[in-house]
Amino acid sequence: MASADLDLASGTGPGGQERLLGARTTLLVWLPIAAITALHYGISHELDWAHDVLRRMYYLPIVAAAFRHGLLGGLAAALLTSLVYLPHAFAIGQHHHDPAGGLEKALEILLYNAIGATAGYLAELERRRRRELQAALGEQRRLVAQLVQAGRLSALGEVVAGIAHEIKNPLHALAGTAEIIDPLIPIDADERRLWEIHRKEIARLSRICERFLSFARPGPSELVPLDLRRVAERLVELIQAEAGQKQIRLILDVSADPVTVRGDADQLASLALNVAVNAFKALGPGGGTLRIAVGGEVGGEATLTLENDGPPLPEVERARLFAPFYSDSQGTGLGLSIAARIAQQHGGSIIAENAGLGVRFTLSLPCL
Repeated sequence: MASADLDLASGTGPGGQERLLGARTTLLVWLPIAAITALHYGISHELDWAHDVLRRMYYLPIVAAAFRHGLLGGLAAALLTSLVYLPHAFAIGQHHHDPAGGLEKALEILLYNAIGATAGYLAELERRRRRELQAALGEQRRLVAQLVQAGRLSALGEVVAGIAHEIKNPLHALAGTAEIIDPLIPIDADERRLWEIHRKEIARLSRICERFLSFARPGPSELVPLDLRRVAERLVELIQAEAGQKQIRLILDVSADPVTVRGDADQLASLALNVAVNAFKALGPGGGTLRIAVGGEVGGEATLTLENDGPPLPEVERARLFAPFYSDSQGTGLGLSIAARIAQQHGGSIIAENAGLGVRFTLSLPCL
């Protein structure tokens, strides 16, 4: 039981419980036993009523020990009480003896141990139920927080989808107009550079709208058996050119055996790409290293990890990293939020931590 793990001399039990020889236990249990015993031995055996009262006062520290330390505490206090009371009860040695009858005193000693064991056992049951209740309350709070977050995301998604849709309509018209006008501007004209900027900005706005819509209304996942190593290899193909331009060294580390999960290859590639883009931003213009690894089954899960040697994540930033629209000025703040949603749709999870080369993102998915 939990209280059986108590350190009698210098430690504490599970959950930070006070040690059995701690100051408060000594004051409430061991000193009262010593005081009652001293009075027992010091009072004349002619005072029957005093010995009757003192004999029953032993129950108080025994019950106190049981409630503070469970079964171990109750039995320890009852055993100590029995040992110190026994010589007085049956006139062992030259001590004054308790004038009560022998059967009554024997039953009293038996009751000390029975009460200590029973009270300790009940205290441990109550403590265990309290822990279970706290765990249930914690789970309830977590579920409530998830429901609140889901409601907020749903409402936010509707707003985002509406705004993005309204923006896309004029963008389509602008893009169509740009295609018609483009041949009319000579390549060597002074206005050509400004025109190219105009076309690039239209394309960029269109990509931003698509990202907002993919967050607001993610497409259904087509989950089929696939090798997670193929997702890692596809990611390397997608980012290899940009990594070369930014002087980022890519390391691909996959297991020799297939790592089979049930997933949507396109969505998982999109998830990994969003994480890699975030890593590129973190590494900055100076370049660095990005390690992509696939791990086999551990505890029924396969993992895809992306580690970069960029600066560590502050704890405040790490806690909000997957929240929608949490970003610096370089992006919309939807990439990692979309990644988290894709992981959830696949029955998995994604976390970020300061580990590995520097910062490590880990996607965990159930194995087949």
